[in-house]
Amino acid sequence: MTIAYVFGGMHNEGSTAAPMYERYAAARSTYRQVEEWTGYDPDQLLGRSEPPLGAPSRRVKAIRQAAQALAVHDVLTELGVRPSVTGGLSLGAQVAACIAGAVSREALFTLFARSWDEPGRPGGEAAARAQGVAFVGIPVGEDPDGDAYAPDRVGGSYRGVDLGPVGDGTMRCVMFSGYLDQLERLAESLPPGHQVAKISAELPATHSPIQQHIGDAMAAEIAGMVFTDPDIPVCSCLETRTLTTAGDVRDLFLRITTTGVSVPKLLDGLMTHGPGLAVVLGPSQFDRYLRSRVPVAHVERPGQVEGVLQGVGAAPAVRRLPAQGSVAVVPGA
Repeated sequence: MTIAYVFGGMHNEGSTAAPMYERYAAARSTYRQVEEWTGYDPDQLLGRSEPPLGAPSRRVKAIRQAAQALAVHDVLTELGVRPSVTGGLSLGAQVAACIAGAVSREALFTLFARSWDEPGRPGGEAAARAQGVAFVGIPVGEDPDGDAYAPDRVGGSYRGVDLGPVGDGTMRCVMFSGYLDQLERLAESLPPGHQVAKISAELPATHSPIQQHIGDAMAAEIAGMVFTDPDIPVCSCLETRTLTTAGDVRDLFLRITTTGVSVPKLLDGLMTHGPGLAVVLGPSQFDRYLRSRVPVAHVERPGQVEGVLQGVGAAPAVRRLPAQGSVAVVPGA
């Protein structure tokens, strides 16, 4: 069976990593390695104690989430489950490239441990303006990358994340990134039939040129990293494309901070490889992936491991969402 591994974007909820850490020696080994590379001990990585003083919150979240995803990967590897193709959204795209062998784990965590510092933010008026994101519903048939949604048409904000169809499938959810004053004008700029569901200042203007200062700092670190051709195909979340060379992966790392990402483009790319099962590893907004055209399993906690083993063994799928039960093998919609 062709198995696709999928890694989610940066997660803002509390850590759920402790049960996997306590249950599996493979997970504990992963966390010991991450401690060597980052200086974060297991309690800090698991959210049991405070991170190092002054560490940017996005750095902490990135390291914790990547560690958790790789711990799940290592548990499944020990049980004999291995992917044939992989991909991820945002941070998850970089983790996917890592498990595909295109970049070492040490290099990935070193990059994360040195990124997201805020002192390099641009000075002047731009630094003083509050950033945020807006979640917008648009008709599913419209292209969020089309001219109608260009920054000069939507109050200066940028399409940050296309989350794909939601609800009954007639609308898609798109996260726009920008300065809050721009986002407040977004509703006035959108065509009729669109709805701004939420404007939040809890997130910065991710996946937009406003994050160029972060991207520049990461590029300086990426310049010293060694990339190799991935051992398995890596599907991009920037466009519907499979990354097969070291240069492809380096380009992804350089662009991911300031370029919009897309769940539909990621899934379309994965589907070209004909997976029989897609496995979402670690923290994720699980419902984003339920419209996949193949069965999907989510593994974040020990009880969900059995669902993957059932799926690989072609056992009958069980429809129980993670919030309601431990098994999460769901027929594709």
